Amino acid sequence: MKFAVRIYGEVEGFTPEKLEELQKTDLYPFEVRDGRVEVEHEGEPMDIEPSVEVIATALGEKGSGYVDYIDNDEWVVWRYQLSPGHWQCTEVNPDHALEGYGHLK
Repeated sequence: MKFAVRIYGEVEGFTPEKLEELQKTDLYPFEVRDGRVEVEHEGEPMDIEPSVEVIATALGEKGSGYVDYIDNDEWVVWRYQLSPGHWQCTEVNPDHALEGYGHLK
């Protein structure tokens, strides 16, 4: 089955209070698990930036993470880098970025 988009990533470094707040927030397709936020989604295109904003805002002083948004139809990867209170999205070469996901075929 071919998926239109795949979204993978993990973010860590939350204070216990912020982690508790995130657990009460709808961050779909992101999940709060084992003290961090993870995403592994394959399906239709979606706007993840509102959730990325909430997650970045909740990061503690040394928190960080990434999310890769892979558009299979357009063959492009957008990499979201998260740091406390900030996030940045850049387009990356899919041929290099996807080498790390070879085990997911």
